[in-house]
Amino acid sequence: MDQTSTKESTLEHSTAVFRKIAFAVAAGVLAATTLAGCTSNTAEAGTSTDAAGVSIQFVNPLPNYPAWRTIGDCLADEAKAQGVDFTESGPTGSAMDPTTMIKQIQGAIANKKSAILTLPASDAFGALLKQAQEAGITTVTFYGDGTEESGADINVGVDWTELGKLYVDAIATLPGEKNVGLITSADTGIGKSWMDGVKAAAEDADDISIVGEVYTGDDSSKALAQANALLTAHPEVNVITTNMGTATAGTLSALAAKDLTGEVAFLGNGPDNGGKEALFDGSEYRLLMQDLCSAATKALDATIEALENGDEPGGEPVMIPMGFIMASTDDYEDLLANNWG
Repeated sequence: MDQTSTKESTLEHSTAVFRKIAFAVAAGVLAATTLAGCTSNTAEAGTSTDAAGVSIQFVNPLPNYPAWRTIGDCLADEAKAQGVDFTESGPTGSAMDPTTMIKQIQGAIANKKSAILTLPASDAFGALLKQAQEAGITTVTFYGDGTEESGADINVGVDWTELGKLYVDAIATLPGEKNVGLITSADTGIGKSWMDGVKAAAEDADDISIVGEVYTGDDSSKALAQANALLTAHPEVNVITTNMGTATAGTLSALAAKDLTGEVAFLGNGPDNGGKEALFDGSEYRLLMQDLCSAATKALDATIEALENGDEPGGEPVMIPMGFIMASTDDYEDLLANNWG
């Protein structure tokens, strides 16, 4: 399949889908008191201007992971440009820690932040963010489901059906029968939403079967073991794909250890953890790239606009689409030059 055509058709289709979603966003697209030792470097670098009386807290799920570091940095830059107070906190380890995130969100509520931005890392986040809304705090989620029950006033998200189709369309360009193994965080929340999207798209493909799935909790240290478990339980797997950048290094190591590099196609998420190198040496077939900084900037602009307009928290969320492309070596450098990651 011609990669330029694939890219253009994907972008055109995504634009058509998201035009149907009503959102009020300014032009251009995640606790003030954090737990000891759980504040990222950006928390200290946040602007203290607060000229508009606005204070924003970003509870970052993975502050040390490059994609989330990009989002945090772009939020901080835009906050500084807008002259509003911005702080960031999050777990310090390599694994997502919903318990720490919840405590930090509770701290932000207690400290009466104007807005809280975060990733809904578990099903408990909906009720917690609704509590924030009831306290008059504007809430923003990244990769939430965008429903009123999610507790989000603004959601930077995806149409999971369309994202699943993007994955399956890329897998379909491989020759022969494709027996696909999925690696994701869990069978709930974002992991389930992603798998549901992929499985729904695969149902329409005669030569693609989803044969197994494993979960890592979005913890890079568990990726090798879970990839090995997938390959052991399902030796028929000849394609592995994931929605998590944290799974890249472990999956590639598992394939190399079993001498399956090149025999089992891998479609990953993002250039980090060896993704870029694997794409160019041929051990990774495709990688998902996202318009991270643009989405973060638009989310902060929409948050400030809602606060300045006095919009009451609650009700139908404003939707901001995250741009996605399944990249190959043909378009990777162009995407990188345009701040995709």
